[in-house]
Amino acid sequence: MSWHKALQESFALALANALLTRYREVPSASFLAKEFNLRASHCEPITHETARRWLKGLAIPKFDKLLLLRSWLDLDLNALGLPSLEATVKKNQLQKDLLARQEAFVARTQSIKEALEVLMREVERLEAALEGLAA
Repeated sequence: MSWHKALQESFALALANALLTRYREVPSASFLAKEFNLRASHCEPITHETARRWLKGLAIPKFDKLLLLRSWLDLDLNALGLPSLEATVKKNQLQKDLLARQEAFVARTQSIKEALEVLMREVERLEAALEGLAA
């Protein structure tokens, strides 16, 4: 079994357990889609077909939808083997910091390049002046 398929099945099991805890049964895909969409103010709504695929272990939601499921059903994302929200936020912050450092390096490099170009023009001017004196 592929890692992706195992993750889908693990998600379906976690979703079913969360729904059982919340509703004392695993509701229909239509019910799941309707209830999800009532709460989906920060992500795209889903169809009953999407909900069916989640319940059957045929698909796994994108991160924004996982976060909604986590807050609504207290779904344990760590049990899926996914990185925690805190780890994801930290990784994003580290990536932003790295990008900022790279941009600062490029800016410093550009300043150094410009300074070297000015210096080279000055050296060329002085060499030309020396050649004029020697002639």
